[in-house]
Amino acid sequence: MNSVLHMKRKWRTLAQPYQLALRRYLGLGTPPPLRSARQLGRRAVALGLETLDLALLHEQALLAQVLAVETPATRVRIIQRANTFFSEAIIPLEEGHHVARSANIRLSRINQALSRRTQDLATSNQRLKLEIARRRVVEATLLESKQQTIQLLEQSRVLQEDLKLLSHRILSVQEEERKRISRELHDVIAQVLTGINVRLAVLKSAAAVDTRGLCQKISRTQRLVEKSVDIVHR
Repeated sequence: MNSVLHMKRKWRTLAQPYQLALRRYLGLGTPPPLRSARQLGRRAVALGLETLDLALLHEQALLAQVLAVETPATRVRIIQRANTFFSEAIIPLEEGHHVARSANIRLSRINQALSRRTQDLATSNQRLKLEIARRRVVEATLLESKQQTIQLLEQSRVLQEDLKLLSHRILSVQEEERKRISRELHDVIAQVLTGINVRLAVLKSAAAVDTRGLCQKISRTQRLVEKSVDIVHR
């Protein structure tokens, strides 16, 4: 409702100037320049009026001029000249319509380009989302692999420490075993050699008194020496 009242107010603003300009144009004997008609058309464009609005203004102004004339020939001449005036007055509106159509065509092309661009962006965004998802999977896999590697390295370090302790323990046991065997060998050889020495002393004493049974005693002493050799070999 307010927009209709606003449009009527604009229409009334231009009605009187249009009527005066048309009367001045029709009242002159020779056709004057049509600058006033073009100016009225520009004012109509500035007010936001359309071609139909200006046609209604023209019709109202023309009726006031025609009704004041009595002869039909004069009326015909007035109508023809008024048509020329109106044709000139609507040129700015038609130019505006042409510009608007051109703008609409360009806007349509821009909208089509924007639509294609939007579609391309949507496709690119979809691809980007897929790439981001793929990279996240790869990153998660790498992180899991890294954690597994860290765990394996830690297990390897623990195993190396255990192996080092075990090796040290084995060496200690071996060293203790060598010491034990050395002590036992020393004790056994010492006893055997002591026995041999005792037997040789006995043989020495017995040889001076009685040579009987000497061979048997020597044989026993030899077996004792062989036993000692076997012990050393073991």
